[in-house]
Amino acid sequence: MLNILNVAQTGLAASQTQVENVMNNLANENTEGYKRRVIDISEIEHADSRMTGRGVEIEGISRTTNIYMYQNIIEEQSKLSSLTELNSMLGDIESIFFETDDAGFSADFNRYFQSIENLKTSPQNEIYRNDLKTNGNIIVEDLKNLYSSIEIRESETLKKDVSDTVNEINNILNTIGDLSKEIQDSFGSNEPLDLLDKRDVLEKELSTYIDVEISREDTYELKIGGMTAVRFDTNIHAVSLIENYTPQSDVYAKLNADGTTFVDPITGDYSSSLINSATWGTPGTSEVQSLQITGDATDQVYFLGTAVASADGTAGHITPSQIANDIVADSANIINNWNTSNPEQEILSITDLGSGELQITYVDTEGDMAYLPHHHSSGIDFIQSKEVTKGHTDSLTYILNNDISVKITNGETVTDHNGVAVDLNGDGDNTNDTVNSSNIISALVYKMNHSIDTDGKVIAYNGQYELADDGSKILTNDPRHSKYDAVNPEKDRYLVIESAVDGEVGKFTGEIVINDGDATTIDRHHIEKNDYLSKGAIDDIHLEIFDKELNLKSGTLKSMIDNIKTDSGNNDFAVYKQKLDQFANALSNYSQSYIQNEDQSYIYGMDTIEVHDDYDKRVDINLFVGADVSSLKFDETMVNTLTQEKLDYLATIQWKTDIDFVGDGADETSFSQFYQSLRVHVADDRENVIFKEESQAAVSESMNTAYDKLTKVDKDNEMVELIKFQAAYEANAKVITTLNDMLAVLLGMVR
Repeated sequence: MLNILNVAQTGLAASQTQVENVMNNLANENTEGYKRRVIDISEIEHADSRMTGRGVEIEGISRTTNIYMYQNIIEEQSKLSSLTELNSMLGDIESIFFETDDAGFSADFNRYFQSIENLKTSPQNEIYRNDLKTNGNIIVEDLKNLYSSIEIRESETLKKDVSDTVNEINNILNTIGDLSKEIQDSFGSNEPLDLLDKRDVLEKELSTYIDVEISREDTYELKIGGMTAVRFDTNIHAVSLIENYTPQSDVYAKLNADGTTFVDPITGDYSSSLINSATWGTPGTSEVQSLQITGDATDQVYFLGTAVASADGTAGHITPSQIANDIVADSANIINNWNTSNPEQEILSITDLGSGELQITYVDTEGDMAYLPHHHSSGIDFIQSKEVTKGHTDSLTYILNNDISVKITNGETVTDHNGVAVDLNGDGDNTNDTVNSSNIISALVYKMNHSIDTDGKVIAYNGQYELADDGSKILTNDPRHSKYDAVNPEKDRYLVIESAVDGEVGKFTGEIVINDGDATTIDRHHIEKNDYLSKGAIDDIHLEIFDKELNLKSGTLKSMIDNIKTDSGNNDFAVYKQKLDQFANALSNYSQSYIQNEDQSYIYGMDTIEVHDDYDKRVDINLFVGADVSSLKFDETMVNTLTQEKLDYLATIQWKTDIDFVGDGADETSFSQFYQSLRVHVADDRENVIFKEESQAAVSESMNTAYDKLTKVDKDNEMVELIKFQAAYEANAKVITTLNDMLAVLLGMVR
C-alpha cells in the first residue's frame, strides 16, 4: 500500500510542476527571446523487485530550441541586414542623381551647350559671353557637388556608421561575455535558462551587424568574420577599426617583350622606360612663324593678351603697318607677359617684316609650336600665323591632371630659384650640366620637386625609395639603400611619381609625352607607366581582432566597409565616382585643343593631339582643364578668346557619339548618353538590391516562422497541456483517495 502511495505522490508532484511550467510559459508569452520551457520527466529507476515500478521523477527543465535552425536563422538574418543597409546607402546615392526636366546636371549641361550655340551667332556679344561663363562654372560646380555628395556619404559611413557599429559590437561582446560567465558559474545548480535566452537575443542582434558563427559542443565559442571573439565563456576579443591610407605611386620602369618587368642582370634593379624611349640628339632649332595684320584700329589694340603701347587707334597708330611697328616697339613688354603666362611657348623675338606682317621667333628649346590662332581686337584682325621654320627639340613633358606641365629639353640648363645652375650629375660641379640622355630623370625630378605648381600634389623620385625602421625614406643615393651604387650614386635609374597625399583623396592622373626628332622627322608618343610596379591610391578600411583582418561575409558592416574600402571589389560608390571622373576628364580633354583637317573634319582631344604628327597645327581653347572632378576647372578668361572657328568646333562636341570615356574603345558614346547611363547604373544597382532584399526577407521570414512555431509559446497548445496536466494531477489525487479508502477498509477489518 505504501509503495502505491509513493508512486501517486511522485505523479502528483510531476503534474503540479508541469502545471506551474505552463503558467510560466503563458506569463512569458511576450517576453523578448523567451523560448518555451518543457519539463523533462522520466521513470524512477527500479531499485527493487517490484514489477509495477516506483513512479516518476523530474530530471529538469529545458528550452525548446533547435541549434541547427538557429544558426541558419542568424546567418540569413545577417544577409538580410547587409542588403537592407546597402539598399539604404544606394537610396541616398540615387537621390543625389535625382533630376527633373528643368533642374539637375542634364538640364545644366544642355544650357551650357545652348550658350555656346548662342555665342556662335555673335562671338563678340558680351551677354552671350557672360552666359557661357555662368553655365561653364555651373557645370563644374554640379560635377563637384555630385562627387562631394558621394564623398560625404562615404565619410558619414566611416566616421559615424562604421565607428558606432564597431562600438556597439564590442559592447554586445562584453555583455555576452558577462552572461557567459554567469552561465558558467551556475553549472552544478539549475541551468539558468533566462540567461541563455538573453544571450540568444544578443547573438541575433550581433548578427545584424556582422556574420556570426556559434559553437556550443564542448565550450561556448562565438566567431565573427571568421575570427574568435568570445571563447571559453569569458575570453573576449575586442574588434578594432583599422584605417590605412596608401598613396598612389606611378612607376616608369622598362618592360620585357612578354609584359613582365625588366631587371638589369648587373645591378639587379629596374631600368628606366624613359631613357630607352628617346634617342636625344643635338639641341633644337627655333620655330619661326609669320603673322599678317589686317584692318584699321579703332581703339586700344591687344596682342597676345597685352595692351600694345601707343596702338590706340589715334593718328599714326591705325593701319596694319603702324600697328606692326607699335608691336615691335613694345615687344619686350609683350614677350615678357606672354612668356610668364606661357612658359611652354616662350617667344624669343618679334620682328616687323613690313606691310603689316610680323615674324615671331620662339626660344630654341620650345620645339615645334602651335600656330597662333586668328583673333580680333578693336578693328584689327590678327590672321592665324603660318610656319616659316619648323622648330624641333628633344623634350620630355610630364603632364599632371591635364593641367600642370613640367618640361625638360635637351641642352637645357636647369636652374634653382636663384637662377644658379643645378648639379645634375652629382659630381659637385654644375659647370656645363645641361640636360642630356644620361640625366633626364634627375633633371625632371628636380624640376618637379621644385615647382610651385606640383608642390603638395606629387613627389618625384629617381628610383624607388626604401623605408628605414623609423619609417623615414631611404633614397637611392643613400649608402643605406640596397641598390646603392658607390661609383655613381646620382645616376639615372627610373622615374617614380608618388602622391604627396595618402589615400584616394590624393589620387592623380599623370602622363609623359616624349618629343624626339630632327628637322624633318618628329616622333611624339606617350610613355606608359609600369602597371605591375605602379600602385593605385588605396583607402584600406577593415576590422581586426588581434591584428588579424576579419573576412566579412554579411551584416550591415559588410555593406558599409565594401563601399568605403577602395580595393574591396564591391565598392559601388567608387564606380560612380570613377564615372564622374571619366566624364570630367573627357570634358577637359575635348575642350582643350583640336586640329581641323583639310576636309573640315576635326581631330578631337588633347590626349590624341599631343602625340599627333600635326601637333603644331592644333588650336588651343583651354576652356576646361583637369583630369578628374577634383581638378576640373573652368577658365572664364578663355571665353574672351573664343573665335567663330573655336565655337564651331565646341558646338560639335555635344553631338559627338564616339567619345571614349573609359579609354579602351569598347563603349564609345556621347556626353549626355554617358551621364544618363550612369544614372541608369545607379538605379539598376538599387533595383537589383531591392529584389535581393525582398527575396532574402522571404527566406528569413519563412525560417523565423518555422523556428517560432517550434520555440515560441502558443496559448492554444499551452491550454491543451494545462488540461492534460490537470487531468493527470486529478488522476493521481484520485489514486491517493482510493488508496485512503482501501486503507480505511483494512483498518476497519482489524477493529
